[in-house]
Amino acid sequence: MTVIRIEPITPSIGANVYIAADDMIGEGIPAQILAALNTYGVLVFPQLHLNDDQIVALSGSLGEKEEVRATADGSAPSNKGVYRISLDKDDKTQLEYVKGNDFWHMDGTSYRVPGKATLLKCENPPREGGDTGFASLFAAYEALPQARKQQLQNLRVKHCLAAVGRKLYERPTEQDYARWDAVFPLTEHPLVWHQQDGRTSLLIGATADSIVGLPEEEGRALLQELLDWCTQDRFTYRHHWQQGDLVIFNNPGLLHRSYPYDSAAGRVMHRTTLKGHEAIA
Repeated sequence: MTVIRIEPITPSIGANVYIAADDMIGEGIPAQILAALNTYGVLVFPQLHLNDDQIVALSGSLGEKEEVRATADGSAPSNKGVYRISLDKDDKTQLEYVKGNDFWHMDGTSYRVPGKATLLKCENPPREGGDTGFASLFAAYEALPQARKQQLQNLRVKHCLAAVGRKLYERPTEQDYARWDAVFPLTEHPLVWHQQDGRTSLLIGATADSIVGLPEEEGRALLQELLDWCTQDRFTYRHHWQQGDLVIFNNPGLLHRSYPYDSAAGRVMHRTTLKGHEAIA
């Protein structure tokens, strides 16, 4: 059985993984990848150069792939169940999905069971900007003072797409709010997420709108404080894309973001998502 070679990137997050593209779904390999994913949070496969059929097959070997729904854009990748991430889209909502990635967030906070993992491959690296950042919520929560953990324990947080939209527009319209609420209305979760393996993360990021029971300004100040804590350098890894890179990240334990770039940069990414099995509790 082929054994993958793993080299940790930082003490808190990330590892480079070395294996040939043709071996990715070989006997025992998917299990090794999932084990490494849970250990390191972010796995980087440098210049692996998978095609769309291969990433769909890999996704299926790792778990059950989410169907492309809200982000379906009629492109050839979309028709294969792959989300094409690019700023060359004409549809306003589709473009907002891409631009909203520039803020730290966790995928799937509109659901009781967020996605398990995301597979992100670089079709065309940006000429400027467009790195992707990852922050380990497990490491950040573990490093919090015990007294702070106790203060956060019973708080609840409301998430919505409008919280992201307000970051994109200075004066959103009623039509904007209606469009966002139709996709992702206010959804309430515990702020502190204790997971089945004994680790704990925080449900924060760009979709986090307010804290239940706290005045709006006070709640948002707390959410910003926690975001600043979790995205310190010691808890983060920033990936600079090369063509063919594949990154797999453990969504329930991370925040992630893209760093700003414009449409002229030519950045094109292809993404699949694995269905989750960890209910927020």
